[in-house]
Amino acid sequence: MKDRKQYCFFALFLGLQILLLQATGCKKEYSYEGGNLTIQKDSVLIPPVPVNPFPGCSSCKVTDDLLLGKWNFKTGNSFICGTVDGSGFIGDKRAFTFFGPSVCSIDTGLVMTIYLPFSFDEDKFNVAIDNVAFYYYDHNAPKDIFISLSTAQFSAIIQSFIYATRIATGTFRGTVYKPNGDTAFVSEGKFKVKLK
Repeated sequence: MKDRKQYCFFALFLGLQILLLQATGCKKEYSYEGGNLTIQKDSVLIPPVPVNPFPGCSSCKVTDDLLLGKWNFKTGNSFICGTVDGSGFIGDKRAFTFFGPSVCSIDTGLVMTIYLPFSFDEDKFNVAIDNVAFYYYDHNAPKDIFISLSTAQFSAIIQSFIYATRIATGTFRGTVYKPNGDTAFVSEGKFKVKLK
């Protein structure tokens, strides 16, 4: 009986070792650090394929005039737009935020907070701002699609702020980070919001 238990233990141990060896095999790995690299595989050069992270949205049209309560921006070959659900000043009018969903997907949207160099308690024009928080979110993902960080420049220009109407019109652009740590560039961003 004792020999039988030892035999079963030995067979179980040997079986586990064989399974572990099969699960961890050697495989050639490739690494892509950026740039215009090609991967050699079986003596055939395969160039990297550029990936556009956003599908086209026929509801987003590039126009010079932006309507009140709207935002838009470009990234790569994609033009993304949306509406403003909420906006307002923070504290002593030295910052404001606005947010709202994308037109083509209510699960994605934009949140921006712009930290002003002085209080906006009168009409202002062409104010350049380097302290901007930008988030392009996805409700169905654990992390934001894009996020601005202090390690890369992201800026805005308040083209006009009319105190009587509380309407701010501006542009934005800069480098953002993807969930995997790669960067992307947001350009030609525009917004027109009424601040409460």
